[in-house]
Amino acid sequence: MNNQPVSSPISIAPFTWDTWEHWRSIWVLRGYQLSEEGIIGEPDIIPPPGLDVPRDEYEWDFHRIEEVYLSGAGGFWIAYRGDDPVGYVGAQDLGGTIELRNMYVRAEYRRRGIGARLVQALIDHCKSHAVKAVELWTDPEGLGRILYTKLGFRVVDKPWMELSELFYRMNRTTEGETRMRLDLT
Repeated sequence: MNNQPVSSPISIAPFTWDTWEHWRSIWVLRGYQLSEEGIIGEPDIIPPPGLDVPRDEYEWDFHRIEEVYLSGAGGFWIAYRGDDPVGYVGAQDLGGTIELRNMYVRAEYRRRGIGARLVQALIDHCKSHAVKAVELWTDPEGLGRILYTKLGFRVVDKPWMELSELFYRMNRTTEGETRMRLDLT
């Protein structure tokens, strides 16, 4: 595994609609992620913003980025090496707490501090918006758990009380995953 620092500077940018580049970057990164899972698609096809994708469809959260990530104290950040997108993190405001819903760093850039910088951008944003806590689900044995622990997250038995009810209403399953929380207050 390569754990050497990245030689050229990495920048972290909050997602905005000010440039088509941010939208394109999400889908370029999604293509990398899917190819790592053995799913090969058309690399140059970027869906247009605003597709009406139902909640039960795959990738619905990306198609509803305003609703899922950019409302309330949520947010979405993209890491770049030069102009090349290398990772992202997205978090949803669930009322009183933020859920880190989606994080990805390209395989060749992992274990180089990029994931930590993305999550730190989220944490800093949450602190500036007086968020109480950041919660997430992760693989109990995965590298994500190691990263989140280093950043101060701790394993919890169940989601924050209000989230427990929300997950129940959303019919969300999290079997086999570990719940972690970072208290900010």
